[in-house]
Amino acid sequence: MDNIRPLLLAGGKSTRMKSQKHLLTLPNGTPLYQHQITILQQACPQTPVVYVSLANDSPVDAFLHHAKDDPDGGITIIFDEQASPATQSSDPTQSSGPAQGLLSVHRLHPTSTFLVLAIDYPLITATPLLQLIQSYSPPVTCFRNAEGFCEPLVGVWSPDALKRLKEDVARGGGSPSRVVKEMGGRMVDVKEGVHGGGRGRVLMNVNTRGEWEEACAVLRAEVEGV
Repeated sequence: MDNIRPLLLAGGKSTRMKSQKHLLTLPNGTPLYQHQITILQQACPQTPVVYVSLANDSPVDAFLHHAKDDPDGGITIIFDEQASPATQSSDPTQSSGPAQGLLSVHRLHPTSTFLVLAIDYPLITATPLLQLIQSYSPPVTCFRNAEGFCEPLVGVWSPDALKRLKEDVARGGGSPSRVVKEMGGRMVDVKEGVHGGGRGRVLMNVNTRGEWEEACAVLRAEVEGV
């Protein structure tokens, strides 16, 4: 689909990881966010720009700094400070991080559909993302994980779904999963054979240092052909 824009939700500092996830380094030396950008470019080769959402206080390395100042470089960085006030939750104990990233880019392109990928999925490849695009059915389509729950941050979001998320945040909510459920969003399973373990591997979500090391071990094993 030529009208889908790719969005990387790079977020900010992870309390559990105790570091900036987007700057974590893969076994081959590539920063995680650059790896994810490449995957999104492969999944949406017809789209000239990949959008990267970052928390306002997120550090940028030399690559991101250059991208920020180069409007023709194929990467558009959106900081949370550019978000509409409506993306701020009325409950100070509830983080609207992922929702804020989604709505920041929705504010800039209110009629666009987005292929969304959160930084938390280091084992994702372009193949399942292409499957997701081909399976897309409005208003929102996302993967279902091995436990049977939806993964809203690996999905395709329509303007209507993002508008609904905005309304939910304005009411003090902000759960993308809830929006998928309330709108009857489509959930699809990752086809088996990807990374040798189907959706369990591809949709591995890393939140701790131990989980990150586990993901890196998988990537090293693939390179070594283990």
